Amino acid sequence: MPLKVITQEGNALFIHSPQDFERVFQLRYVPGIQFVDGKTQSIIEKRTEKALVKEWITPRQKWLGHYYAEGIRGKIPMDLTIAWIDETIGYGLWTNRDIPAQAFIGEYAGLLRKRRLWRRWQNLYCFDYNIGERRSSNYVIDAQDYGNHTRFINHSFTPNLEPISVYCDGRIHVIVHAKEMIPAGTQLCYDYGDEYWEKRSKPKELGAVPKSEPGA
Repeated sequence: MPLKVITQEGNALFIHSPQDFERVFQLRYVPGIQFVDGKTQSIIEKRTEKALVKEWITPRQKWLGHYYAEGIRGKIPMDLTIAWIDETIGYGLWTNRDIPAQAFIGEYAGLLRKRRLWRRWQNLYCFDYNIGERRSSNYVIDAQDYGNHTRFINHSFTPNLEPISVYCDGRIHVIVHAKEMIPAGTQLCYDYGDEYWEKRSKPKELGAVPKSEPGA
């Protein structure tokens, strides 16, 4: 924060606080993971400790956690616009300035909970939460009702962002960083992966520019 928002009506707003975010989007703002309950938090903490002992959390994940620590702790200001595209896609996220390659974009934030098998495909905002490199789990980060600007990042088959799993401050974080230098005024996207589209219709390439230019 602050974030610029271009609404469905084409109005430009500025978000300066979590309260502003919640009022505009009718969502609970969280900067990172919010545990669904104390039991889940305890389980995740114990599994993380075990993963460290077993060396399932790799040196690369630890190094990346150190490299992106300032961003994870909320100390890097973002200059971004959340803008309405259309009824099919909804909102998207744009950068208002040039972004260098490997730059921190944000942590995928939401409610950390167990995966639900029933009606799971109806929720478009779940991200797998794995403790350790290539270690699957039955937990997801659910950003349907909780989240931050990262929940508005759309899919692309030619993405300019990449989500990665890193270890920082005793916890695994899913963050998004720039794959390449990204010019100002560009929509930010990552590839949602084949599993996401397994029971969903694959979209056309995204990139539509909203009526009101994001960087204006």
